[in-house]
Amino acid sequence: MKNVVIFQDFIDEKTYGYQWREEELYNYLRAQIDNSIDFGWKSEDVVVVTNLDFKYRDVSILNTKMLCTYNKYFNKVFGIYELLKDNLLDDDFWFHDFDDWQLSEFDDFPHFSGDIGMCKYLFENSVPQWNTGSMFIKKSALSIFEYIYETMEYNKDESGINTLGDENLFNLCVYKHFQSRMSEIDYTFNVGCTGFDDRYSRASKPICVGAFKPNDIKDISNFSNIISERLIKIFKKYDLWI
Repeated sequence: MKNVVIFQDFIDEKTYGYQWREEELYNYLRAQIDNSIDFGWKSEDVVVVTNLDFKYRDVSILNTKMLCTYNKYFNKVFGIYELLKDNLLDDDFWFHDFDDWQLSEFDDFPHFSGDIGMCKYLFENSVPQWNTGSMFIKKSALSIFEYIYETMEYNKDESGINTLGDENLFNLCVYKHFQSRMSEIDYTFNVGCTGFDDRYSRASKPICVGAFKPNDIKDISNFSNIISERLIKIFKKYDLWI
């Protein structure tokens, strides 16, 4: 199993309401790498997909060719699609956002039917959404991401396409065409701040993956009793702690 983070960017503007500084982003990536290696991941199995000039601790850096320039949020799908299409990884992989943190040890790729294992959120909606912040992706998922990528490309000139999040198109495509190839896995692999109580109550303990920004006091209030002192030291090392 590979451990994959994707961050590709092309414009200097706010991302989900926040203006990232390059060094701050690099510190997030360094903290992710330190945390992963502490949990026993081999450097070569930790993969950062980015168009930025980043290197750290001999992890695998992939500068991919595909870059979405009309919606930076779509680069998650573009990156995963290229990894699968060009066979850039030799194993199935855990993809997670750069602010989704491993909190407890898990050694193996979870067992599930279908091609993608992930969790849902927004349970108050009539149809809860799949959350793309933490996904276990088999190499057999290529046709799913190919379809989502092609849908994004087909609609790239539509008004307002640059305001959509990746989950909008992901859920539209998956619910319409690929629901049988999705598996809802243990929520221990994706507990985030949005709908925290619902997601936490569904999860086996200890929590394996938590989605939060360590320098956001509102986020940390949900995870204060879950984050280890070891991980807090990593956050403090990079000036990311509240």
